[in-house]
Amino acid sequence: MANRFAVIGLGYFGEHIARELSAMGAEVIAVDQKMENVEAIKDDVTHAIRMDATDEKALKTIGLQDLDAAIVSIGENFTGNVLTCALLIQLGCRKVIARATDNTHARILKLVGVHQIVSPEEVVAERLARSLVQEKILDWIPLTEDFQIVQIKTPQTFVGKSLQEIQLRRKFHVNLITIKRHKANKHHEGDGEDYIIGVPTAETVIENNDILVLLGSEDRVESLLKE
Repeated sequence: MANRFAVIGLGYFGEHIARELSAMGAEVIAVDQKMENVEAIKDDVTHAIRMDATDEKALKTIGLQDLDAAIVSIGENFTGNVLTCALLIQLGCRKVIARATDNTHARILKLVGVHQIVSPEEVVAERLARSLVQEKILDWIPLTEDFQIVQIKTPQTFVGKSLQEIQLRRKFHVNLITIKRHKANKHHEGDGEDYIIGVPTAETVIENNDILVLLGSEDRVESLLKE
């Protein structure tokens, strides 16, 4: 069964989180008060709903008990952000992740009982620093202090081998979530598009220029990048 998330607040940060989760195969419920934001994302997520997330009755309709996590990213209205988080916790959502724009907001969200607080500005700064130091890391999402999701360029030693041969989990102690692969345009050299191949199997063969989406600890990923 696919992981199931709600993303509440579809500004720049919320919209991109929703799209990334959906691209990784998760079921995503995208929620916003503005109809234009809902319309913009409806074709890329499982469900897109126009809703006031501070309305307890409305919030109950999205099946909170079935969510792996709810990500609250209401950037323009911090009061609404806090109230939504409080309602989600009160209604029994198992994990509430909230966006904080500054340290004061982070402290308030912590007092409310939010399970995980993220600062997009800090994440962007760390992503940039990592990409400058380690060119093989294309993108990075922290999950906890110890674990992260990373997109990396395929090491050349992996090309032409199956996942069974490479033994990522046994040798490097990382999990492969999916592979982003480039599909070339036969009629226009250099053109084409990237696509997600879905859930890889032991027989999946790594191709040149594949992008691997991995889950693992920082030290294990760095060990793999030395290949």
